[in-house]
Amino acid sequence: MKRSVLDYLENTAKRCPERLAWDASAPFTFGQWWDAAQRIASSLSSRCARNTPVAVLMNPRSAECVKVFFGVWAAGCFYAPLDPMLPPERLKLIMQNLEPTAIVYDEESRAKAEAVCPDGCECVLWSDAAQSPVDADKLVQIRQTVTPDHLAAILYTSGSTGIPKGVAHTQGSLMAYTEETIERYQFTENTVFGNQSPFFYANSIIDIFPPALLGAKACMIPATALSFPKTLVNYLRQKGITELTMTPSSFVQVANSGVLTENCLPELEYMIMSGEVMPWAQLAVWMNAAPKGHAWNFYGSTEMFSVSVGKVEGNYEAGQLIPVGKPFPTVKIRFMTDDGQAAAPGEAGEMYVSSPMVSQAYYRDEERSRAVYVADPLGQEPGVWFRSGDYGFLDAQGRLNVLGRKDSMVKHHGYRMELGEVEAALRSIPGCLEACCLLDKEQDVLWAFAAGNLTEKALMDALKTKLARYMLPDKIVLLPELPHTANMKIDRQTLRKRMTEQG
Repeated sequence: MKRSVLDYLENTAKRCPERLAWDASAPFTFGQWWDAAQRIASSLSSRCARNTPVAVLMNPRSAECVKVFFGVWAAGCFYAPLDPMLPPERLKLIMQNLEPTAIVYDEESRAKAEAVCPDGCECVLWSDAAQSPVDADKLVQIRQTVTPDHLAAILYTSGSTGIPKGVAHTQGSLMAYTEETIERYQFTENTVFGNQSPFFYANSIIDIFPPALLGAKACMIPATALSFPKTLVNYLRQKGITELTMTPSSFVQVANSGVLTENCLPELEYMIMSGEVMPWAQLAVWMNAAPKGHAWNFYGSTEMFSVSVGKVEGNYEAGQLIPVGKPFPTVKIRFMTDDGQAAAPGEAGEMYVSSPMVSQAYYRDEERSRAVYVADPLGQEPGVWFRSGDYGFLDAQGRLNVLGRKDSMVKHHGYRMELGEVEAALRSIPGCLEACCLLDKEQDVLWAFAAGNLTEKALMDALKTKLARYMLPDKIVLLPELPHTANMKIDRQTLRKRMTEQG
Protein backbone atom coordinates (compact mmCIF):
# COMPACT_ATOMS: atom_id res chain seq x y z
CA MET A 1 0.00 0.00 0.00
CA LYS A 2 1.35 3.40 -0.98
CA ARG A 3 1.50 5.77 1.98
CA SER A 4 2.56 8.90 0.09
CA VAL A 5 3.62 10.27 -3.28
CA LEU A 6 7.18 9.71 -2.07
CA ASP A 7 6.64 6.00 -2.76
CA TYR A 8 6.23 6.78 -6.47
CA LEU A 9 9.71 8.23 -6.81
CA GLU A 10 11.39 5.65 -4.60
CA ASN A 11 9.94 2.74 -6.60
CA THR A 12 10.76 4.35 -9.94
CA ALA A 13 14.32 5.19 -8.84
CA LYS A 14 14.85 1.53 -7.88
CA ARG A 15 13.31 0.28 -11.13
CA CYS A 16 15.10 2.57 -13.58
CA PRO A 17 17.70 4.74 -11.79
CA GLU A 18 19.53 5.72 -15.00
CA ARG A 19 16.44 6.85 -16.90
CA LEU A 20 16.29 10.60 -17.56
CA ALA A 21 13.65 12.17 -15.31
CA TRP A 22 13.93 15.88 -16.12
CA ASP A 23 15.33 17.30 -19.34
CA ALA A 24 16.25 20.79 -18.13
CA SER A 25 19.22 23.16 -18.05
CA ALA A 26 20.79 20.69 -15.59
CA PRO A 27 19.23 17.30 -16.50
CA PHE A 28 18.95 14.54 -13.92
CA THR A 29 17.87 10.91 -13.72
CA PHE A 30 15.36 9.29 -11.40
CA GLY A 31 18.23 7.90 -9.35
CA GLN A 32 19.75 11.37 -8.99
CA TRP A 33 16.35 12.81 -8.13
CA TRP A 34 15.86 10.30 -5.33
CA ASP A 35 19.40 10.74 -4.01
CA ALA A 36 19.01 14.54 -3.86
CA ALA A 37 15.65 14.20 -2.09
CA GLN A 38 17.22 11.92 0.54
CA ARG A 39 20.07 14.34 1.16
CA ILE A 40 17.77 17.36 1.41
CA ALA A 41 15.53 15.40 3.78
CA SER A 42 18.47 14.51 6.00
CA SER A 43 19.38 18.19 6.26
CA LEU A 44 15.82 19.36 6.95
CA SER A 45 14.98 16.59 9.43
CA SER A 46 17.60 17.97 11.82
CA ARG A 47 16.11 21.47 11.58
CA CYS A 48 12.34 21.01 11.28
CA ALA A 49 9.81 19.26 13.47
CA ARG A 50 7.68 16.69 11.68
CA ASN A 51 4.38 17.76 10.12
CA THR A 52 5.49 21.39 9.90
CA PRO A 53 5.50 23.62 6.80
CA VAL A 54 8.58 24.40 4.73
CA ALA A 55 8.43 27.33 2.31
CA VAL A 56 10.17 26.81 -1.03
CA LEU A 57 11.33 30.15 -2.45
CA MET A 58 13.13 29.22 -5.65
CA ASN A 59 13.01 29.99 -9.34
CA PRO A 60 9.67 28.36 -10.23
CA ARG A 61 11.02 27.51 -13.68
CA SER A 62 13.86 25.41 -12.24
CA ALA A 63 13.53 21.63 -12.20
CA GLU A 64 15.61 21.61 -9.01
CA CYS A 65 12.38 22.53 -7.19
CA VAL A 66 11.05 18.99 -7.52
CA LYS A 67 14.10 17.64 -5.67
CA VAL A 68 13.23 19.95 -2.79
CA PHE A 69 9.52 19.03 -2.81
CA PHE A 70 10.29 15.34 -2.37
CA GLY A 71 13.05 16.13 0.12
CA VAL A 72 10.58 18.05 2.27
CA TRP A 73 8.25 15.04 2.28
CA ALA A 74 11.05 12.62 3.11
CA ALA A 75 11.80 14.84 6.13
CA GLY A 76 8.21 14.34 7.31
CA CYS A 77 7.12 17.90 6.47
CA PHE A 78 4.92 19.59 3.86
CA TYR A 79 5.88 22.31 1.41
CA ALA A 80 4.50 25.61 0.15
CA PRO A 81 5.91 26.67 -3.25
CA LEU A 82 6.13 30.46 -3.44
CA ASP A 83 6.86 32.89 -6.24
CA PRO A 84 10.08 34.80 -5.41
CA MET A 85 8.88 37.62 -7.68
CA LEU A 86 6.04 38.46 -5.30
CA PRO A 87 6.40 41.78 -3.47
CA PRO A 88 7.96 41.38 -0.01
CA GLU A 89 4.79 42.59 1.71
CA ARG A 90 2.71 39.88 0.05
CA LEU A 91 5.28 37.23 0.92
CA LYS A 92 5.20 38.43 4.52
CA LEU A 93 1.40 37.99 4.57
CA ILE A 94 1.89 34.42 3.40
CA MET A 95 4.58 33.83 6.02
CA GLN A 96 2.23 35.07 8.74
CA ASN A 97 -0.31 32.46 7.69
CA LEU A 98 2.16 29.65 6.98
CA GLU A 99 4.58 30.08 9.92
CA PRO A 100 7.22 27.89 8.25
CA THR A 101 9.95 26.18 10.21
CA ALA A 102 12.33 26.67 7.28
CA ILE A 103 12.62 28.49 3.96
CA VAL A 104 14.50 26.59 1.27
CA TYR A 105 15.85 29.01 -1.32
CA ASP A 106 18.19 29.19 -4.31
CA GLU A 107 21.06 31.63 -4.71
CA GLU A 108 19.09 34.16 -6.76
CA SER A 109 16.34 34.26 -4.10
CA ARG A 110 18.67 34.56 -1.11
CA ALA A 111 18.00 38.25 -0.40
CA LYS A 112 14.23 37.83 -0.69
CA ALA A 113 14.27 34.78 1.61
CA GLU A 114 16.29 36.57 4.27
CA ALA A 115 14.05 39.65 4.03
CA VAL A 116 10.81 37.75 4.68
CA CYS A 117 12.11 35.04 7.03
CA PRO A 118 10.01 35.08 10.25
CA ASP A 119 11.52 34.80 13.71
CA GLY A 120 12.36 31.21 14.58
CA CYS A 121 12.49 30.16 10.92
CA GLU A 122 15.73 28.95 9.37
CA CYS A 123 16.85 29.77 5.82
CA VAL A 124 18.42 26.84 3.97
CA LEU A 125 20.23 27.04 0.63
CA TRP A 126 18.93 24.08 -1.35
CA SER A 127 22.28 23.25 -2.98
CA ASP A 128 23.96 23.02 0.44
CA ALA A 129 21.20 20.74 1.71
CA ALA A 130 21.58 18.56 -1.39
CA GLN A 131 25.19 17.84 -0.37
CA SER A 132 24.30 16.60 3.12
CA PRO A 133 25.09 13.00 4.08
CA VAL A 134 22.07 10.69 4.07
CA ASP A 135 20.77 9.64 7.49
CA ALA A 136 19.07 6.49 6.19
CA ASP A 137 17.89 5.11 9.55
CA LYS A 138 16.21 8.37 10.54
CA LEU A 139 14.49 8.74 7.17
CA VAL A 140 13.11 5.19 7.38
CA GLN A 141 11.64 5.98 10.80
CA ILE A 142 10.01 9.13 9.42
CA ARG A 143 8.54 7.30 6.42
CA GLN A 144 6.83 4.79 8.69
CA THR A 145 4.81 7.56 10.33
CA VAL A 146 3.51 9.17 7.11
CA THR A 147 -0.07 8.40 6.05
CA PRO A 148 -2.31 9.56 3.17
CA ASP A 149 -3.99 11.96 5.61
CA HIS A 150 -0.80 13.92 6.23
CA LEU A 151 -0.53 17.37 4.68
CA ALA A 152 1.59 17.42 1.52
CA ALA A 153 1.37 20.88 -0.05
CA ILE A 154 -0.05 24.33 0.62
CA LEU A 155 -0.81 26.11 -2.66
CA TYR A 156 -1.50 29.81 -2.26
CA THR A 157 -4.09 31.57 -4.40
CA SER A 158 -5.45 35.09 -4.46
CA GLY A 159 -8.00 36.01 -1.84
CA SER A 160 -10.83 38.48 -2.43
CA THR A 161 -9.87 40.23 0.82
CA GLY A 162 -6.32 40.78 -0.41
CA ILE A 163 -4.97 38.10 1.92
CA PRO A 164 -3.73 34.98 0.06
CA LYS A 165 -5.51 31.68 0.71
CA GLY A 166 -3.44 28.56 1.32
CA VAL A 167 -5.16 25.53 -0.21
CA ALA A 168 -4.18 22.53 1.93
CA HIS A 169 -3.74 19.25 0.04
CA THR A 170 -2.89 15.91 1.61
CA GLN A 171 -0.76 13.05 0.36
CA GLY A 172 -4.04 11.26 -0.31
CA SER A 173 -5.45 13.99 -2.56
CA LEU A 174 -2.20 14.12 -4.55
CA MET A 175 -2.17 10.34 -4.97
CA ALA A 176 -5.83 10.30 -6.02
CA TYR A 177 -5.16 13.01 -8.60
CA THR A 178 -2.07 11.26 -9.95
CA GLU A 179 -3.60 7.83 -10.34
CA GLU A 180 -6.96 8.97 -11.71
CA THR A 181 -5.23 11.31 -14.17
CA ILE A 182 -3.00 8.53 -15.51
CA GLU A 183 -6.02 6.25 -15.89
CA ARG A 184 -8.17 8.82 -17.70
CA TYR A 185 -5.51 10.07 -20.12
CA GLN A 186 -3.81 6.68 -20.47
CA PHE A 187 -0.35 8.14 -19.91
CA THR A 188 2.56 5.66 -20.09
CA GLU A 189 6.29 5.64 -19.41
CA ASN A 190 6.72 6.75 -23.03
CA THR A 191 4.73 9.95 -22.52
CA VAL A 192 6.99 13.01 -22.71
CA PHE A 193 5.62 15.81 -20.54
CA GLY A 194 6.22 19.44 -21.49
CA ASN A 195 6.21 21.65 -18.40
CA GLN A 196 5.42 25.32 -18.90
CA SER A 197 3.51 26.12 -15.71
CA PRO A 198 5.50 27.53 -12.75
CA PHE A 199 5.59 25.17 -9.81
CA PHE A 200 3.56 27.44 -7.55
CA TYR A 201 0.53 26.86 -9.84
CA ALA A 202 -1.69 23.80 -9.47
CA ASN A 203 -1.50 23.11 -13.23
CA SER A 204 2.15 22.10 -12.80
CA ILE A 205 1.34 18.95 -10.83
CA ILE A 206 0.47 17.01 -13.99
CA ASP A 207 4.13 17.37 -15.01
CA ILE A 208 5.56 16.27 -11.64
CA PHE A 209 3.68 13.37 -10.09
CA PRO A 210 2.47 11.21 -13.02
CA PRO A 211 6.05 11.12 -14.44
CA ALA A 212 7.39 10.18 -10.99
CA LEU A 213 5.01 7.21 -10.83
CA LEU A 214 5.40 6.08 -14.44
CA GLY A 215 9.11 6.71 -14.94
CA ALA A 216 8.27 9.10 -17.78
CA LYS A 217 10.39 12.06 -18.85
CA ALA A 218 9.43 15.68 -18.21
CA CYS A 219 10.94 18.56 -20.17
CA MET A 220 11.30 22.01 -18.64
CA ILE A 221 10.29 24.30 -21.51
CA PRO A 222 12.73 27.25 -21.51
CA ALA A 223 11.41 30.74 -20.82
CA THR A 224 12.60 31.87 -24.25
CA ALA A 225 10.42 29.22 -25.90
CA LEU A 226 7.41 30.38 -23.91
CA SER A 227 7.96 33.94 -25.11
CA PHE A 228 8.27 33.20 -28.82
CA PRO A 229 5.75 30.88 -30.54
CA LYS A 230 8.17 29.78 -33.26
CA THR A 231 10.79 28.85 -30.66
CA LEU A 232 8.16 26.95 -28.68
CA VAL A 233 7.03 24.92 -31.68
CA ASN A 234 10.64 24.09 -32.57
CA TYR A 235 11.31 23.00 -28.98
CA LEU A 236 8.21 20.78 -28.83
CA ARG A 237 9.23 19.11 -32.08
CA GLN A 238 12.92 18.75 -31.14
CA LYS A 239 12.17 17.14 -27.76
CA GLY A 240 9.36 14.94 -29.08
CA ILE A 241 6.97 16.26 -26.44
CA THR A 242 3.70 14.33 -26.40
CA GLU A 243 1.85 16.13 -23.57
CA LEU A 244 1.34 19.87 -23.26
CA THR A 245 -0.89 21.56 -20.68
CA MET A 246 -1.52 25.27 -21.15
CA THR A 247 -4.28 27.80 -20.65
CA PRO A 248 -6.54 28.41 -23.65
CA SER A 249 -5.07 31.92 -23.91
CA SER A 250 -1.60 30.43 -24.46
CA PHE A 251 -2.88 27.99 -27.08
CA VAL A 252 -4.70 30.87 -28.79
CA GLN A 253 -1.60 33.08 -28.89
CA VAL A 254 0.44 30.39 -30.62
CA ALA A 255 -2.36 29.59 -33.06
CA ASN A 256 -2.78 33.26 -33.93
CA SER A 257 0.97 33.71 -34.54
CA GLY A 258 0.83 31.75 -37.78
CA VAL A 259 3.74 29.42 -36.93
CA LEU A 260 1.65 26.23 -36.79
CA THR A 261 1.66 24.42 -40.10
CA GLU A 262 0.13 21.11 -41.12
CA ASN A 263 1.77 18.12 -39.37
CA CYS A 264 4.48 20.32 -37.81
CA LEU A 265 4.07 18.59 -34.41
CA PRO A 266 3.94 14.89 -35.35
CA GLU A 267 4.58 13.57 -31.80
CA LEU A 268 2.15 15.75 -29.84
CA GLU A 269 -0.70 13.57 -28.52
CA TYR A 270 -2.20 15.52 -25.62
CA MET A 271 -3.21 19.17 -25.81
CA ILE A 272 -4.70 19.78 -22.37
CA MET A 273 -6.44 23.00 -21.42
CA SER A 274 -8.67 24.50 -18.78
CA GLY A 275 -9.57 27.72 -17.02
CA GLU A 276 -11.17 29.55 -19.93
CA VAL A 277 -13.18 28.77 -23.04
CA MET A 278 -11.01 27.60 -25.95
CA PRO A 279 -12.19 29.14 -29.25
CA TRP A 280 -12.89 26.46 -31.83
CA ALA A 281 -11.12 28.26 -34.70
CA GLN A 282 -7.77 28.31 -32.88
CA LEU A 283 -8.24 24.76 -31.61
CA ALA A 284 -8.65 23.60 -35.20
CA VAL A 285 -5.26 25.14 -36.03
CA TRP A 286 -3.60 23.04 -33.31
CA MET A 287 -5.42 19.89 -34.40
CA ASN A 288 -4.15 20.42 -37.95
CA ALA A 289 -0.59 20.80 -36.66
CA ALA A 290 -0.68 17.63 -34.53
CA PRO A 291 -2.09 14.74 -36.61
CA LYS A 292 -1.84 12.28 -33.68
CA GLY A 293 -3.10 14.81 -31.18
CA HIS A 294 -6.30 15.07 -29.22
CA ALA A 295 -7.51 18.18 -27.45
CA TRP A 296 -8.53 17.53 -23.86
CA ASN A 297 -10.73 19.93 -21.95
CA PHE A 298 -10.72 19.60 -18.17
CA TYR A 299 -12.43 21.37 -15.32
CA GLY A 300 -10.84 21.89 -11.94
CA SER A 301 -9.29 24.41 -9.59
CA THR A 302 -6.53 24.64 -7.01
CA GLU A 303 -9.01 23.44 -4.39
CA MET A 304 -10.35 20.51 -6.43
CA PHE A 305 -7.47 19.66 -8.79
CA SER A 306 -9.48 17.91 -11.52
CA VAL A 307 -13.20 17.19 -11.54
CA SER A 308 -13.79 16.08 -15.12
CA VAL A 309 -11.91 15.71 -18.37
CA GLY A 310 -12.74 14.60 -21.87
CA LYS A 311 -11.57 14.68 -25.45
CA VAL A 312 -12.91 17.47 -27.60
CA GLU A 313 -14.50 15.51 -30.43
CA GLY A 314 -16.62 16.58 -33.37
CA ASN A 315 -17.01 20.06 -34.77
CA TYR A 316 -18.36 22.95 -32.77
CA GLU A 317 -19.81 26.19 -34.01
CA ALA A 318 -17.81 29.27 -33.13
CA GLY A 319 -18.85 30.43 -29.67
CA GLN A 320 -20.54 27.11 -28.84
CA LEU A 321 -20.02 25.75 -25.32
CA ILE A 322 -17.54 22.84 -25.34
CA PRO A 323 -18.18 20.19 -22.63
CA VAL A 324 -15.39 19.38 -20.18
CA GLY A 325 -15.89 15.63 -20.28
CA LYS A 326 -17.34 13.17 -17.83
CA PRO A 327 -16.53 13.49 -14.13
CA PHE A 328 -13.86 11.16 -12.74
CA PRO A 329 -15.32 7.94 -11.23
CA THR A 330 -14.69 9.07 -7.64
CA VAL A 331 -16.18 12.55 -8.16
CA LYS A 332 -19.67 13.43 -6.95
CA ILE A 333 -21.36 16.69 -7.93
CA ARG A 334 -24.46 18.40 -6.56
CA PHE A 335 -26.06 21.05 -8.77
CA MET A 336 -27.93 23.51 -6.55
CA THR A 337 -30.29 26.29 -7.59
CA ASP A 338 -30.13 29.78 -6.09
CA ASP A 339 -32.97 28.91 -3.71
CA GLY A 340 -31.03 25.96 -2.26
CA GLN A 341 -32.85 23.18 -4.11
CA ALA A 342 -31.36 20.38 -6.19
CA ALA A 343 -31.41 21.36 -9.86
CA ALA A 344 -33.49 19.21 -12.18
CA PRO A 345 -31.62 16.93 -14.64
CA GLY A 346 -30.07 19.12 -17.32
CA GLU A 347 -30.77 22.29 -15.34
CA ALA A 348 -27.84 24.52 -14.42
CA GLY A 349 -26.90 24.98 -10.79
CA GLU A 350 -24.00 25.92 -8.57
CA MET A 351 -21.66 22.95 -8.27
CA TYR A 352 -20.74 21.34 -4.96
CA VAL A 353 -18.00 18.72 -5.38
CA SER A 354 -16.89 15.76 -3.29
CA SER A 355 -13.84 13.73 -4.30
CA PRO A 356 -10.63 12.22 -2.87
CA MET A 357 -8.83 14.89 -4.92
CA VAL A 358 -10.58 17.78 -3.16
CA SER A 359 -8.66 19.68 -0.49
CA GLN A 360 -10.22 19.81 2.96
CA ALA A 361 -9.62 23.41 4.05
CA TYR A 362 -7.69 26.62 3.64
CA TYR A 363 -4.61 26.40 5.83
CA ARG A 364 -5.13 28.03 9.23
CA ASP A 365 -8.15 29.97 7.97
CA GLU A 366 -11.31 28.67 9.60
CA GLU A 367 -13.54 31.57 8.55
CA ARG A 368 -12.94 31.28 4.82
CA SER A 369 -12.88 27.48 5.04
CA ARG A 370 -16.37 27.41 6.57
CA ALA A 371 -17.72 29.40 3.63
CA VAL A 372 -16.77 26.87 0.94
CA TYR A 373 -15.82 23.56 2.61
CA VAL A 374 -19.27 22.48 3.65
CA ALA A 375 -21.49 19.49 4.37
CA ASP A 376 -23.45 17.74 1.63
CA PRO A 377 -26.07 20.35 0.61
CA LEU A 378 -28.63 17.55 0.30
CA GLY A 379 -27.68 16.07 3.68
CA GLN A 380 -27.32 12.59 2.20
CA GLU A 381 -23.61 11.78 2.53
CA PRO A 382 -20.88 12.46 5.10
CA GLY A 383 -17.62 14.22 4.37
CA VAL A 384 -16.51 17.58 3.03
CA TRP A 385 -17.99 19.11 -0.13
CA PHE A 386 -16.36 22.04 -1.90
CA ARG A 387 -18.70 24.83 -2.92
CA SER A 388 -17.10 25.78 -6.22
CA GLY A 389 -18.91 29.01 -7.07
CA ASP A 390 -19.22 27.72 -10.66
CA TYR A 391 -22.46 27.04 -12.51
CA GLY A 392 -22.86 23.95 -14.66
CA PHE A 393 -24.95 20.94 -15.61
CA LEU A 394 -24.62 17.40 -16.97
CA ASP A 395 -25.84 16.96 -20.53
CA ALA A 396 -27.65 13.90 -21.91
CA GLN A 397 -24.30 12.15 -22.49
CA GLY A 398 -23.25 12.66 -18.87
CA ARG A 399 -20.67 15.30 -19.78
CA LEU A 400 -20.09 18.29 -17.55
CA ASN A 401 -20.84 21.68 -19.06
CA VAL A 402 -19.47 24.66 -17.12
CA LEU A 403 -21.25 27.95 -17.71
CA GLY A 404 -18.97 30.16 -15.64
CA ARG A 405 -18.45 31.64 -12.23
CA LYS A 406 -21.37 32.41 -10.01
CA ASP A 407 -19.86 35.86 -9.58
CA SER A 408 -19.80 36.29 -13.39
CA MET A 409 -23.57 35.92 -13.42
CA VAL A 410 -24.69 39.54 -13.36
CA LYS A 411 -27.87 41.56 -13.63
CA HIS A 412 -27.73 44.16 -16.40
CA HIS A 413 -30.61 46.41 -17.40
CA GLY A 414 -32.77 44.27 -15.13
CA TYR A 415 -31.87 40.99 -16.86
CA ARG A 416 -29.79 38.17 -15.42
CA MET A 417 -26.97 37.21 -17.79
CA GLU A 418 -23.63 35.38 -18.00
CA LEU A 419 -20.63 37.50 -18.98
CA GLY A 420 -19.00 34.43 -20.51
CA GLU A 421 -21.80 34.20 -23.06
CA VAL A 422 -21.03 37.70 -24.33
CA GLU A 423 -17.31 36.86 -24.43
CA ALA A 424 -18.01 33.70 -26.42
CA ALA A 425 -20.08 35.71 -28.91
CA LEU A 426 -17.23 38.20 -29.33
CA ARG A 427 -14.66 35.45 -29.89
CA SER A 428 -16.87 33.87 -32.53
CA ILE A 429 -16.56 36.98 -34.71
CA PRO A 430 -13.89 36.51 -37.42
CA GLY A 431 -10.92 38.73 -36.63
CA CYS A 432 -11.58 38.91 -32.89
CA LEU A 433 -8.68 37.14 -31.17
CA GLU A 434 -9.53 37.64 -27.50
CA ALA A 435 -12.33 39.17 -25.47
CA CYS A 436 -13.20 40.02 -21.89
CA CYS A 437 -16.40 41.55 -20.49
CA LEU A 438 -16.80 43.42 -17.22
CA LEU A 439 -19.79 45.08 -15.60
CA ASP A 440 -19.57 48.42 -13.83
CA LYS A 441 -22.28 47.60 -11.30
CA GLU A 442 -22.57 51.13 -9.94
CA GLN A 443 -23.29 52.61 -13.36
CA ASP A 444 -24.85 49.42 -14.82
CA VAL A 445 -22.50 49.75 -17.79
CA LEU A 446 -21.31 46.64 -19.62
CA TRP A 447 -17.76 46.93 -20.97
CA ALA A 448 -16.24 44.72 -23.66
CA PHE A 449 -12.48 44.61 -24.20
CA ALA A 450 -11.32 42.96 -27.40
CA ALA A 451 -8.14 42.37 -29.39
CA GLY A 452 -8.11 41.89 -33.13
CA ASN A 453 -8.20 43.50 -36.52
CA LEU A 454 -11.70 44.99 -36.29
CA THR A 455 -13.48 48.24 -35.64
CA GLU A 456 -15.80 48.85 -32.72
CA LYS A 457 -18.69 49.29 -35.15
CA ALA A 458 -17.94 45.98 -36.87
CA LEU A 459 -17.93 44.20 -33.52
CA MET A 460 -21.20 45.76 -32.42
CA ASP A 461 -22.89 45.04 -35.76
CA ALA A 462 -21.84 41.40 -35.50
CA LEU A 463 -22.96 41.12 -31.87
CA LYS A 464 -26.41 42.41 -32.78
CA THR A 465 -26.87 39.27 -34.88
CA LYS A 466 -25.85 36.99 -32.00
CA LEU A 467 -27.14 38.43 -28.72
CA ALA A 468 -30.30 39.78 -27.18
CA ARG A 469 -30.41 43.56 -26.93
CA TYR A 470 -29.92 43.58 -23.15
CA MET A 471 -26.69 41.59 -23.55
CA LEU A 472 -25.02 44.05 -25.93
CA PRO A 473 -22.02 45.92 -24.45
CA ASP A 474 -22.51 49.58 -23.66
CA LYS A 475 -18.85 50.29 -24.36
CA ILE A 476 -16.33 48.46 -26.53
CA VAL A 477 -12.60 49.04 -26.12
CA LEU A 478 -10.22 47.71 -28.77
CA LEU A 479 -6.66 46.95 -27.68
CA PRO A 480 -3.62 45.62 -29.57
CA GLU A 481 -3.69 42.70 -27.12
CA LEU A 482 -5.32 41.97 -23.79
CA PRO A 483 -3.19 41.93 -20.62
CA HIS A 484 -2.40 38.53 -19.13
CA THR A 485 -1.41 37.21 -15.73
CA ALA A 486 1.77 35.22 -15.12
CA ASN A 487 -0.04 31.96 -15.99
CA MET A 488 -1.41 33.52 -19.19
CA LYS A 489 -5.01 34.00 -18.14
CA ILE A 490 -6.66 37.28 -19.10
CA ASP A 491 -5.79 39.83 -16.41
CA ARG A 492 -9.26 41.00 -15.44
CA GLN A 493 -8.00 43.12 -12.56
CA THR A 494 -5.92 45.26 -14.91
CA LEU A 495 -8.87 45.64 -17.27
CA ARG A 496 -11.16 46.53 -14.38
CA LYS A 497 -8.72 49.25 -13.33
CA ARG A 498 -8.75 50.58 -16.87
CA MET A 499 -12.54 50.47 -16.88
CA THR A 500 -12.63 52.53 -13.69
CA GLU A 501 -10.16 55.07 -15.05
CA GLN A 502 -11.98 55.48 -18.37
CA GLY A 503 -15.45 55.36 -16.86
